[in-house]
Amino acid sequence: MDKKDENKKFVFNIKDSYIEIIMGIAIGIILLLVLEQIPAIRKILVPGDIIAKSKSGKVTENMLYKQMKKSYPVSYILELIDNPILEKKYKLTKEQEEEIEKQVETILKQYEGYGYTNDQFFEENGFENEQDFLDYMKLDYRRNLYCIDYFKTIITSEQIEEYYNNNVTYGEINTKHMLVKTSDEKTEKEALATANEIIKKLNSGASFDDVANEYSDKIVVEDVSFDNFNESNYDSNYIDASKSLEVGAYTKEAVKSSYGYHVILCVSKTEKPTLEQAENDIVEILSQ
Repeated sequence: MDKKDENKKFVFNIKDSYIEIIMGIAIGIILLLVLEQIPAIRKILVPGDIIAKSKSGKVTENMLYKQMKKSYPVSYILELIDNPILEKKYKLTKEQEEEIEKQVETILKQYEGYGYTNDQFFEENGFENEQDFLDYMKLDYRRNLYCIDYFKTIITSEQIEEYYNNNVTYGEINTKHMLVKTSDEKTEKEALATANEIIKKLNSGASFDDVANEYSDKIVVEDVSFDNFNESNYDSNYIDASKSLEVGAYTKEAVKSSYGYHVILCVSKTEKPTLEQAENDIVEILSQ
């Protein structure tokens, strides 16, 4: 959920460690321009020269040039410097670790549903393997925690409580759905007919998973979980239909979206979170 409010600008003090990070980024940008535009200059540099350093480690010219061959050097410098800082500041709990692992699993399954293998996903996104992707997700999670901690210093408890009372109405809803996609080869009428066939099978007593297996060559099967804080990421028709379902129930009519027609199963629902449980999500929204 990358949302920017161009009418608001936040100015804040950066800790000493993060001043070093910004210096590292600046150095990385300069080196990127120099090394890309004037390759001969690279011969002047000594492979072991340190180009960025903090209390948590250092980045040498050799390390940077090696990384340039496969990804973005500035991002690489930033990760090398701020990862140790954030690892020390935020010791992840078992629950947080499991949450991140679940996110990784969900992302990989979503891409698999669209025909990507895990190796293709890793290659196209600059990761060596699943562990490399998991490590990145942990770093991203810690970065988010750092941002939330900062915004907690400028957002009042009254603002948080007001948002909670007025906007947080339900907990997490976990669903599974079969999507019959529309395309140049499959018209809306044909997609709807297939979705109705699926519903008829379910009505006859067949299990959701059995029907999904039977129609596996005609549909995309995905798990979709959402709550008050990320429902805008999904089609509104899908959200509304999912909210109306009891646990274990499926949609008796196909749900139309911009992708095609969905048959949705409600797997589980949770109660509205407490203010304490929702606080970080609310802070993230208000910080926009």
